Amino acid sequence: MERRRYTEEQINEANGIDLVDMLQKSGEQLKRQGIIHRWMKYDSTVIYKNKWYRHSRQTGGGPIQFMQHFYGMSFVDAVKHLLGGAEGARLIQADSAPYIKPEFKEPIFSKNMHRTFAYLVQTRKIDDDVVRHFVDAKKILETAEYHNAAFVGYDENGVMKQAHLRSTLSGKRFFMDAEGSDKQYYFRHIGTSDKVFVFEAPIDMLSFITLNKETWERHSYVCLGGVAADALRNVLKINPQINMVYMCVDNDEAGDKTAKRIGAELTEGGVAWERLTPQGKDWNDDLMRIKEQEENENFNMSYEGM
Repeated sequence: MERRRYTEEQINEANGIDLVDMLQKSGEQLKRQGIIHRWMKYDSTVIYKNKWYRHSRQTGGGPIQFMQHFYGMSFVDAVKHLLGGAEGARLIQADSAPYIKPEFKEPIFSKNMHRTFAYLVQTRKIDDDVVRHFVDAKKILETAEYHNAAFVGYDENGVMKQAHLRSTLSGKRFFMDAEGSDKQYYFRHIGTSDKVFVFEAPIDMLSFITLNKETWERHSYVCLGGVAADALRNVLKINPQINMVYMCVDNDEAGDKTAKRIGAELTEGGVAWERLTPQGKDWNDDLMRIKEQEENENFNMSYEGM
């Protein structure tokens, strides 16, 4: 086997390489977003130290898998390169590499959702009744292991096809799609009106609904799970009553590119669209700011009444 050419110590050393540092030294453009970096060449790819995840392919791992996936290297060549035994590598188009999509396996869910409710309502300030709507529809669940919040999507037959997992622990930034998730069935709500509101992530969608609650259930809402348009295409395909798209992506460079790219596709397809931009970076930033202002005002009123 290929692994036997290297000791476990050598393999561990190769898998400990800082991918951000390696790419920056090779001249690649990376954009910092919090504690992660986004690789601009493949903008659905996010990197944290020696870990990476490519949302458009629902795959990720460590440095060895990185070299195999993006550079087309064998295991032996990947380890050799990472240990400094090669003079660089020619990056190939990963989109042309063969790809076998793993089968989606539904996570095991917890019988209670205490941590998820606390995270969404208390930490993220999303209204309780909005969270309960999606919980009752079994679109928000909680995993039995680690108690992550799970935002799930179903196909036309009601079969679960996607699960986006997010940590409910304060200060822990963990989020990923369950292996084999199908992005075209990403987290959503389908209403009866002709409008659909499009978001990058579930927290943004729930925050926007909290900020715009009047008759919200009449409209449709869908998450892209990043920047790919698969979920929106699916919504438009199976809901012909929708003829107006509101792009509610983040207020940053990546959001600008996403809105322009998907907007051009919508225009070409004869679908009207408009961009709605949050005042902060995203809709949860706006919600958190407004809730903080309300809490301060209520505190001041209580103080004055003493």
